[in-house]
Amino acid sequence: MRIEEKFKQLGKEKKKAFIAYYTFGFPEISYTSDICLALQDAGVDIIELGFPFSDPLADGSIIQKASSIALQQKINLNSYLKILKDIQRDIKIPVVFMSYYNPVFKYGIDSFFSKLAKRGVSGSIIVDLPLEESCQYLVCSKKFNINPVFFITPATSPERAKRVAAAAKGFIYYISITGTTGPRSLNFKDIASQIKEIKRITATPVCVGFGIHNRRQVKAISSFSDGVIVGSEIIKFIGQNYKRKNFLKSLKRRVEDLGASSN
Repeated sequence: MRIEEKFKQLGKEKKKAFIAYYTFGFPEISYTSDICLALQDAGVDIIELGFPFSDPLADGSIIQKASSIALQQKINLNSYLKILKDIQRDIKIPVVFMSYYNPVFKYGIDSFFSKLAKRGVSGSIIVDLPLEESCQYLVCSKKFNINPVFFITPATSPERAKRVAAAAKGFIYYISITGTTGPRSLNFKDIASQIKEIKRITATPVCVGFGIHNRRQVKAISSFSDGVIVGSEIIKFIGQNYKRKNFLKSLKRRVEDLGASSN
């Protein structure tokens, strides 16, 4: 399923998207397929499958540690593509590629996006690629019909927000706080006000990420946005529990407890 189809479906059902971020290859590459399927079974609407990068800008300590562990296994974009192929038949929800520009540039953006499209990926997030330098990226996104998801932050000017909103497809990723990912206290009133302003200038869904780590936050943010993105809390749970019996069942319950399928 494509991102735009998922949001259309959720709109008909009067639901909001629960988006899960998961680091490819963590805690071991052999877990990746099963974890993706467990997230789907838990009611996740979209999976952001992140490819680790050695020099991240936006990742907090939890995701940095997970990325470091994954990178120690000598993973590469070819192994990432292989996993996508392995799960393509069973994954019925949209998958979004998320990483930094360096690995994609080194691989060859045209070649990589061609292969992503063949694996059913319908969206991409390049964390450190600003809109002003994304010409080639946007050309490839259009060529291979992969939605380019861009960020808007609390520091984004209204003029730049309009440019970002015009370029973004699939959904807009609103960063709820300045700084890096990880559990935080959030000011719902301020976030709601920002989302309201963004939705005045675009019909593209706006989803909120960074800092969201409990069901109360998920419920509150879902009330005024089109979806929520949870990453660090899921990664932390995986790291603490993957060696335990019935890990995948417990992961499914934890994600359900966070609010998947209930928005």
